[in-house]
Amino acid sequence: MGNREKQIRWKAAFWLLFWGICIMAGCGNATDCDSSKETPVINIGISGNSGVRQNMESVNKELEKISVEKIGVKVRLVATGRESGDNAFKNRQLGLDVYGMYYHTFCSCQKKHLLLDMSTYLNDAPALMQVLEEKVKMQDLGENGVYCIPKPLSDLHSNGALLNRDCVERYQFDVSQVHQPEDLEPFFDVIIEKEPDMIPWVLEKQGNSVVERSPIADILDGCLTGILYENNVPAVCNVFETEAYEDEVYLAKRWQEKGYLAKDILTCMESGKNLVAAGDAFATECVIKPDETQYNDSIYGEKMVTVPFDRKAVLNTRDDWVYVWAVSAETKYPHEAVKALNLLYSDPEVLNLVLYGVAGENYEVQEDGSFDFKEGETRDTVAYFNASKWKFNTPKAGVWKGMSQDLEADFEAFADSAIHSAAYGFWLDESRLTVDLESLRRIVNTYTAKLKVGLCDTESYLEEFRARLKEAGAEQLVSEVQQQLDEWKKTEKEQNRTEIEQ
Repeated sequence: MGNREKQIRWKAAFWLLFWGICIMAGCGNATDCDSSKETPVINIGISGNSGVRQNMESVNKELEKISVEKIGVKVRLVATGRESGDNAFKNRQLGLDVYGMYYHTFCSCQKKHLLLDMSTYLNDAPALMQVLEEKVKMQDLGENGVYCIPKPLSDLHSNGALLNRDCVERYQFDVSQVHQPEDLEPFFDVIIEKEPDMIPWVLEKQGNSVVERSPIADILDGCLTGILYENNVPAVCNVFETEAYEDEVYLAKRWQEKGYLAKDILTCMESGKNLVAAGDAFATECVIKPDETQYNDSIYGEKMVTVPFDRKAVLNTRDDWVYVWAVSAETKYPHEAVKALNLLYSDPEVLNLVLYGVAGENYEVQEDGSFDFKEGETRDTVAYFNASKWKFNTPKAGVWKGMSQDLEADFEAFADSAIHSAAYGFWLDESRLTVDLESLRRIVNTYTAKLKVGLCDTESYLEEFRARLKEAGAEQLVSEVQQQLDEWKKTEKEQNRTEIEQ
């Protein structure tokens, strides 16, 4: 036998042995043996210091299962605590592929090139495309591409109050007579007399104004210039010079002097809703929107009464983009990450898991399809609870006991009824301003901290505040913002005329 024939036989024997081992190991075909094709894992950061409770393992187990079935990807939730935003080191340590952030943080992330341009992947993300088409065009940051998607529901502003139900019933308060915050004052007087250990009114959350959720103006520079919703005409003013602002700060002062507010109002960390539910406070401000109001009534209805104030909801440009979702530029799986984000915007099963946890474990499905806590469980004891529901497409998810079975239609009707700012669609170009906007912002932050909760001599403090703003160029700022708004209005009219002619 020649050397060449021996080599051929040795090679044949080797390959027979190799395939025999593969068959014994259960690798009967090449596809089964390809270990390089592991299922991608996409980590979605869920933030909020009072957000997702940390017991997430069972939720992630179920989420991985259904996401593999739907898009061939394992999707997992990662609790980030407070917003991670542009903290690239923290996001990298947590292994985040997808995360949400406030718009101002997005601008920082964009400048640092931390985010993925999703534009080439959106063909497989119809829900994301729909949101982009529905919202007013985002501010041009000088870069082409799609680096974020606004949260599905715009932040329509409409407010009311949550009242402690025990007190309402015990003292027979007629809540039908409450149309504005001032109408609560007779109730507060009773609480001070009858419930000395109860705070009449607490802030919705730390840092808010006494009344926060019904803005008087569309603030165009994020600082002090805006157009008043009262008449809603495109006439720019210094909001802090208006009678409407005076009404707000004098209300806060009166409530402070009458003892309606807590002594630790600037340092209290607990949310107003929790204080009212616990019986430590009588009332707090709340958002009035179908998704949030109906959920509050379902979960807290035994402890609290929701009372809307008589003021239509308002919507401005930044309300569409107040909170956005993005994909990390460092993700290993850009296509899969965008598909996972699309699920987060559109899929009821995924949304139910993210918002409420696992059916049968964290809640039970009732005969009519609605959800309710298991017997003996509450929002305070359930193993999984997400308090940051406003960041997600709640109308697409299931509804809780007592809620409308067509929540999505309810929200659409509510959104259609909102007043759109006369400047809706306008973005201020701060690079064109000659005034030092940062100096003005520092003045605003310094003075409003006390004015909005009545912790100052309001009359003299407001006068000093206005003088400081004037010295720093507030009047010039109003003029420059008005000029940009006028230019935008003219361009908008020309575009509308062209579209009609076409």
